[in-house]
Amino acid sequence: MKHTLLILQIVLLSFLSVSSTTVFAKENKKITHVVMVWLKHPGSQKDRAAFIKASKEFNNFPGIINRHTGVVQASDRVIVDDTFDVAVTVTMKNKKALNAYLNSPKHKKILKEKIKPLVNRVVAYDFISE
Repeated sequence: MKHTLLILQIVLLSFLSVSSTTVFAKENKKITHVVMVWLKHPGSQKDRAAFIKASKEFNNFPGIINRHTGVVQASDRVIVDDTFDVAVTVTMKNKKALNAYLNSPKHKKILKEKIKPLVNRVVAYDFISE
């Protein structure tokens, strides 16, 4: 009985160790944050330019590996959603860096004062690199 209990404890500890290692590994992988933006004035070159200019203020935040902002490319392909105006991709060092980026007072201030007044709708996607 003691032997069975010991084996069970070893198996449980092994499982917990593997689970925590997997979570830790995912937490430390690069993460890409993709943001699709629909402006209040769809197609407005002025608003697109203002959005991109304000968005560039995020370029030097810590933890950023790569950051790109661009405008929609019209497409006649059925699977392509070309209804948005601008998009942003930000690749971060890890999830912790992304959370620091998103919760930064400077990030929140730029969003509130310069970006949100231009924006009607936003959809974001986050994915980790495998």
